[in-house]
Amino acid sequence: MKKLKNTLLMTMLAVLLCSCAGTAANTAPAIEYDSQNSTYLQEVLGVKQFAGTVSSADFTAAANKITGKEITADADILKVLVQEADFDELAQTYSRDKVSARLKNYGIADTGTYDQKYVVCALDAHLVDTLHFQAIVKEGSLDPDMADYLLMQLAKTTGQARHYLGRVSDPDIISKISTAFDNLYLFSYSDLDNAGAKLVEDKVTTGYNLKEDGYNANFLPELTIKYGHSEEVHLKQLVALLNSEGIDARLQLEPKISIYQYLLEWGPIPEPTPTYRVEKYSDNLYLVYATEYDAMFEFDNESDLEAFDGIINKYSKKNSANQAKGSDVKLISGAWWQPLYSTMDKNHDQSAYKAVYDCSASENGYTFHSFCLPAVKDNLLAAMKKEMSDKAKISVAPLYVDNAFYRYLNGESE
Repeated sequence: MKKLKNTLLMTMLAVLLCSCAGTAANTAPAIEYDSQNSTYLQEVLGVKQFAGTVSSADFTAAANKITGKEITADADILKVLVQEADFDELAQTYSRDKVSARLKNYGIADTGTYDQKYVVCALDAHLVDTLHFQAIVKEGSLDPDMADYLLMQLAKTTGQARHYLGRVSDPDIISKISTAFDNLYLFSYSDLDNAGAKLVEDKVTTGYNLKEDGYNANFLPELTIKYGHSEEVHLKQLVALLNSEGIDARLQLEPKISIYQYLLEWGPIPEPTPTYRVEKYSDNLYLVYATEYDAMFEFDNESDLEAFDGIINKYSKKNSANQAKGSDVKLISGAWWQPLYSTMDKNHDQSAYKAVYDCSASENGYTFHSFCLPAVKDNLLAAMKKEMSDKAKISVAPLYVDNAFYRYLNGESE
């Protein structure tokens, strides 16, 4: 009788274990796609939105759009992906034994019709992960979400996607900011700097910024705020402040050199440092060259972006009232009288942002920027075309700046 009970108990346990295993097998983790993939591919990379099943020809055409290559369409989209990402030579090095070992390492038993050496190469190069690849094999066709995912992986691998330090909520974001500031230095590009200095001397503009294009964040414009400042501690406190307010965002640091007139009534010209110097341009003009930055914030949603203006005005904007004797208002380190931040999207809160223009000139990986009011835009552009070299690509774009900086452009003190 005891033996029978033990047998029944073992049978029930086996049934229970099989039931659990079956449940686990049927509840494989669902794939969660980034809802912004399609928007990013369309708005930033110029890839048209897919509809229905995505053919290998359409996928290849989109990949070519991203990389600028002319890869021939192939039914094996993993092969196309590997070739577009410049890993084809690596794929050819995989021996049959190595392919088998790598597939076993990834726990993949079925590769469908896909060439196994391209499968493992794509996995090893992080162009696709195991979960997504198994879904591709299981479905047998490519839907828009999966195609967008693969194309974003390609864009990231080839440097065409977002460039950023991390997210405001990342535990190591402050240390990443420290590392980024270690690499700031005074850079220049003579053609643009010479033209910019002449524009300041002629009083066409009061100053300009010079940026290196390689640091461009490539963020979604409608969710991005560009915030200009010069101090490291200020940015660290601002990031922690946003975190304390429950607001998350991607963050990229775009270095820039701010060039403007140095007035001799400010006092003796200071000694140059690695991040600041004053140069004599002519008898009547001394120019400051100062290392600053644009902190680019891409928010997760529009409401968080809209909240940014109120946070700055409360915690990082000096004014007569909060700077008056006896005021108990506390601001973060490095607060300015005229904070400078902007968005490219006119649809944001029009009470918080005012329209100006960013007149720019790009040449050899550097870009000159000068903000101006609408009334002087045409005069500035004409002067730029006169002073810039034929190689410079001159353009103008609307920009929407915060109220404080708009007042500053109009000559108001606060």
